[in-house]
Amino acid sequence: MPYSAADESFTHQYSRPFDEVHHPHGSWSDRCYFFAHSPNGDVLLTNGYGNNPNQRRAHGYGKVALADGRHWDLSGVRGVTGADRDLLAAGPMTWTCVEALKHWHLKLPANGSGVSWDMHYEPRAPMWELLPMEVDVDGRTILDMYHMKESGQWRGWYEIEGERTSIDGWPGGRDRTFGVRVADEIDWWLWLDIGFEDRAIQAWLIESHDGTVQYVDGGVTYTDGTVSPKRFVRIDHEVEFDGDRKRPARVVLDFTDEDGTSHRVTGDAPHQNVAVYYGQPLKGFTLEKMGAGEVFLHFPWNSTDSAELAAIESQAMSIDQLMRFEMNGDDSTTMVGHGIFEILSGGEGHSRYPNWPKMDMSKFRQHATE
Repeated sequence: MPYSAADESFTHQYSRPFDEVHHPHGSWSDRCYFFAHSPNGDVLLTNGYGNNPNQRRAHGYGKVALADGRHWDLSGVRGVTGADRDLLAAGPMTWTCVEALKHWHLKLPANGSGVSWDMHYEPRAPMWELLPMEVDVDGRTILDMYHMKESGQWRGWYEIEGERTSIDGWPGGRDRTFGVRVADEIDWWLWLDIGFEDRAIQAWLIESHDGTVQYVDGGVTYTDGTVSPKRFVRIDHEVEFDGDRKRPARVVLDFTDEDGTSHRVTGDAPHQNVAVYYGQPLKGFTLEKMGAGEVFLHFPWNSTDSAELAAIESQAMSIDQLMRFEMNGDDSTTMVGHGIFEILSGGEGHSRYPNWPKMDMSKFRQHATE
C-alpha cells in the first residue's frame, strides 16, 4: 500500500495513505451503478464499475434486457494499482464524471459483443443519502457501507447488432457506494428506485432469514428540488413470483415514515423478461484478452428459453426487475411510474420466500477473493 501522488493532496481523513482503505476485507469496494429504461418499460440497461483496492482489481459490467427475451451480459476485469484507481474503465467500457454531482458520461465503443452505447446521465431530483449501512453477524462485519441514490434522466444512444436506438429523455437513476459488503452472507435485501412524474422513492431494507429487520431507510425526493424530511422507518412487503422463478411478478409495499404515515405502492411486471441478473457467468461466454491482466467477457442469452433462464437463475444471487408501480398522489389520484425492484439473497435466504432458497456460496466466495 504505497504512498502515491494522491497523498500529496491535503485531503486525508484517515491515518493511512490513500491507497489503503479502512477495512482489510476483500469485498471493500468503491462503486457506481447506473440504470436507464424505456418510458414504457420494455428495455432495461444497467451498468456499473467498482474498484476493489484490497484485491488490486477493478470490475465493470453492462447488462441489456429486452421485452422479447433477448439479453446481453458484459463484464470487464483489470488489475488496479494505487496510481490508477481514478481510471474508471474495464474492458472497453468507461465511466467519466464530467461534472461532479451533475453529469456522467458512459461509453462502450464498438466491440465483439455487438453492444455499444454513448450515454449521458444527469439528475432530475436531489440525491437521497442513506443512513450508514452497518450490519454485524456473530461479531463479524458483513456490511459497512455508504450509499447515495438518485433519480435521473438520460440522453444519447445504445446500439445492438447495428441497430441504434436513442435514449433521449429516458428515465433512470444511479447509486454511489463505498465500503464493505460481504454479499454472500446477507440473507435478504430489497432495494428500490421508483420514478414517478414529479418524485422518486429511494429505499433499502435488509432482513435476516427469520424476518428480523437489520437495516431500513429511505424516503421521497422531488423534481422541484425538495426532499422529504421524514425517513422511512418500516417497509412491509408482499412479493409474488413468476411461478417457481426467482423473478418477482407482483409486489405490495407499505412504506411507513417517522410520523407513522404509510405510503402504499403496488407493482407488477408487464414485461417479465425485462430483468437483469447478478451472479456467476455460465459456460459459453466469449472471453477477449485486452492486455496484461485485463479481460472482457460477453454472453448473449434468451429468457424465453426455459433451460437458459433456469441456468441463469440457478447462478444468480440478485436480480433487478424493472416494474410498473402505482401510488396515490397528494390529491388522491393514482400516479404511475417505473423503477428497479432488486432482490439479493445470500446466506440463508428468507423464510417467507422459498423461490430464493439457500445457495452454495463457495463459488461466490472464491470469485470474490481471486
